[in-house]
Amino acid sequence: MKAAAALVMIAASGLAAPVFAQDVTVYGGGTAEFLHRPDGDDQPNVSSLALYAEAEVSGFYAGVWARMANVDSYDRLDAYLGYRNDLEGGFSYDLGYYRYGYVNDSASNYGELTLGIAQALAETASVSMDLAYDPDNALANAYVGVELYPSATWTVSANYGVYEVAGAGSEREWDFGASHQVAESTSVDLRWYDGSEYVQGYLGVAISFDTTLFGG
Repeated sequence: MKAAAALVMIAASGLAAPVFAQDVTVYGGGTAEFLHRPDGDDQPNVSSLALYAEAEVSGFYAGVWARMANVDSYDRLDAYLGYRNDLEGGFSYDLGYYRYGYVNDSASNYGELTLGIAQALAETASVSMDLAYDPDNALANAYVGVELYPSATWTVSANYGVYEVAGAGSEREWDFGASHQVAESTSVDLRWYDGSEYVQGYLGVAISFDTTLFGG
């Protein structure tokens, strides 16, 4: 967490410099989520509230993300930074660093170098790929996703990923579901999660909101 905090402070100081002040945009939002027994039938349901704040200037960004849950192992305080850009033809990319901070288990903290790319397919669909590498543990993961837009307020999506486990082979996980935009900044998502390492598949529902706090 010390490394993550240092990264955020460095990025934040740069974003706050007077020469860039007029171009800074600050975003914020959160997600209330309910997961139905994600760790098995003999374990509790998980309810959580996650909040984030992010500053961006000219494509460069830095932010923090925090989650509080009724199960201690789900509590996190993460930090991240990077650069994102949208190109002509619907192609976009995002290069960054993400630091996972487990509040009640600091020994499990780790960071990843990340690369995300996405391509819009007309106005009806998009495809994406997300790659990440943990340099401290020499572990990598890769995910592909697809989104379909049957209407202006509905999105149907699915994701599939392969990730490496320390001291073991690779594992797989996937999810699929649908999101409905109920207001300009608020959406509801219903999703099924499963994977080769999961005790069982489980259902999740989330309500998310995102807004611009400053600038834009």
